[in-house]
Amino acid sequence: LTALAMLMLDPYYRTIKGFEVLIEKEWLAFGHKFHQRIGHGDGNHSDADRSPIFVQLIDCVWQISRQMPNSMEFNEHFLITILDHLYSCRFGTFLCNTEQNRVNEVKKNTVSLWAYINSAPDLYKNPMFLSRTDPPPVLTVLKPVASMRHIRLWKGLYCRWNPMMRTQDPIYQRTRELLALQEQLKRQVEEIAECRTESGRNQREQLSRLASPMH
Repeated sequence: LTALAMLMLDPYYRTIKGFEVLIEKEWLAFGHKFHQRIGHGDGNHSDADRSPIFVQLIDCVWQISRQMPNSMEFNEHFLITILDHLYSCRFGTFLCNTEQNRVNEVKKNTVSLWAYINSAPDLYKNPMFLSRTDPPPVLTVLKPVASMRHIRLWKGLYCRWNPMMRTQDPIYQRTRELLALQEQLKRQVEEIAECRTESGRNQREQLSRLASPMH
């Protein structure tokens, strides 16, 4: 709950780097028992301590991003990647129960999930994201609707292997295309602004020469 509250209150935690910091601070460093809750390498499936608490957090974040598609810098693929590697054990980020165990047992022999994600950040960016500097002003505090009527099944995660429900269009390819178009439009806007600034400077110089006394 504290992680969700921080996400809704502070726009920094809605960025890719900020969300990574949020998980590190509120879950990993705080001591969430990932090994015990997820059951990495444990065949005792009836263990009462197993619980998908972290999965519920990511699902809540997706529900918020669905209601407010401009509020998060990261996209659905970012959240799915985190959950995939929560269970894959490919990275050391979510192994062990405590930060001390991770430092002593796995940190030297594993790679961080964040290093993997940050090596190709464009794959995980939301092309519709509006930062705090973009007009119009972005809401600093998110107020999603918590009614059950607005809760949706996350088909992109839970139904992605069902051929009857699988999305047919290459969503990640479209995301990259939209990001490239966004960068192109930003450059055009900057060029137009520079042209207007230069034109205004030239007009002021002409007016200054016309207003100067004749000798």
